[in-house]
Amino acid sequence: MICQNDIERNGFAIGRNLLSPDEIARLRRALVTHFQHSWQPEGLGKHQPNAAVEIPALSWVFTHPPILAFLREQYGRPDLVFTGNCDAHMNMLSWWHKDTSDNRGGSLPGDYFSREDCNLYRVGIYLQDHPVRDGLTVRLGSHRSRSLATGDIETLLTRAGDVIVFDSRLTHAGQFANSLHRLILRAGSMLRCAALITRMRATIKRLASGPDKLSIFCTYGTPGPASDYYCAFEYAAKKERNVAGATYLPAALIADLRRSGVDFCPAMDPFRPK
Repeated sequence: MICQNDIERNGFAIGRNLLSPDEIARLRRALVTHFQHSWQPEGLGKHQPNAAVEIPALSWVFTHPPILAFLREQYGRPDLVFTGNCDAHMNMLSWWHKDTSDNRGGSLPGDYFSREDCNLYRVGIYLQDHPVRDGLTVRLGSHRSRSLATGDIETLLTRAGDVIVFDSRLTHAGQFANSLHRLILRAGSMLRCAALITRMRATIKRLASGPDKLSIFCTYGTPGPASDYYCAFEYAAKKERNVAGATYLPAALIADLRRSGVDFCPAMDPFRPK
């Protein structure tokens, strides 16, 4: 049984049946359509960073009332901040990691494992059932440790419609590589062409008649220095991509956030006074 303080103790909580079957189908259509023409190769699959901007058809889910209500329950307060961070994945493998961008200088300030105000929570939406494996696997309580090897391992068993909320400091992984994946990865290392290897895996998956595995991850916080730091980090990362408009949230999303009482990084508003 998941209770309110699980995210403080274990680092995650699961909201059951927050999305309807029609909403799941809508999100799947949006991702499948997008990944037909735009993606970055990663983990033998397809990755779309900055998805809140690059995939406008997802905008409605960031202000989805049951998801926001579940987040507010976990935080124990009504005021939320949408950081602008969002990733979409298709058939992507994963390894143990934390969503703190330490390889790019870190998205959280100071000694963030001991701070009590680093309330940056990831919302994970898997768009298919994971009753056995290949969904999200976590290390319990690892949001309080820098080590990737700390914490008992638990595989989260979810159904399409469930939403996972977890601390961005939590050690976690998606689908691990099997023996065939490792063979393809070795071939990719030799060929030095990640996009080709991604297409090879997709072909093998189609031949095996396996459904595409799709997921969306985005990050929220609560008002305060940690969220300000995280939002500034995200804004700087978007500017580094140097793509026109990529630093701004869609106008429709900004309007929905305001109607839903959710704050956001003002630098991501194209209409703010300069």
